[in-house]
Amino acid sequence: MKFCSFLMLFLLVAAPAFCADDYSSVIDVDVTDSSAAVAREKAMAQANRQALDNAAASFANAEGMNLVRSLSSEQIQYFIKEATVLEEKSSNVRYIAKLKVTVRNNILRQYLQEKGASDYDFAKNLNVLYSFSRLADWVSVEKRIKTIAAVEDVQTIAMTPNKVQFKIEYSGDVDALLQTMAAHNLNLRKNGNIYVLSLSDFSLGE
Repeated sequence: MKFCSFLMLFLLVAAPAFCADDYSSVIDVDVTDSSAAVAREKAMAQANRQALDNAAASFANAEGMNLVRSLSSEQIQYFIKEATVLEEKSSNVRYIAKLKVTVRNNILRQYLQEKGASDYDFAKNLNVLYSFSRLADWVSVEKRIKTIAAVEDVQTIAMTPNKVQFKIEYSGDVDALLQTMAAHNLNLRKNGNIYVLSLSDFSLGE
């Protein structure tokens, strides 16, 4: 029950922000049981479990993989976005299919990180505003931000002739990131829900 409550709450809060990061696997299943309907149900559960295992393998540590493999079929459903039948055939007692199963990858990563069972450093975002006199200044600043180890990506949200709003996707602690950027003469000061970038003793020359 606690697992279900945690996942339902997390899905409601986090899914809209993370929906772009899904992981799909194509799974072949071949199950025989008392009837084709029972075999199909078991094949779907088997495919979901295999897809979750495939997704977790890229970031879960050994404890995380054990945790994923211990989840019940019902619990696994919280991480499955959709399953599509690509090919299928059945007899009275057998079900054979090729299924495409899509996992909510970011939700899985976050769940395992909360359990201390992931080697993935979950990425976070800062919204930043920067004013410049020349476009070349922004291009240079953007390149320099991208050289910082904790920065995963820099994405432009909106731009005018002398101002840009962008997003820094980063891993680790935000205070550590701000200190590292300050060491590169890139100073971020929070203003409401956005950070404002200013430069100090900073040469834009390459």
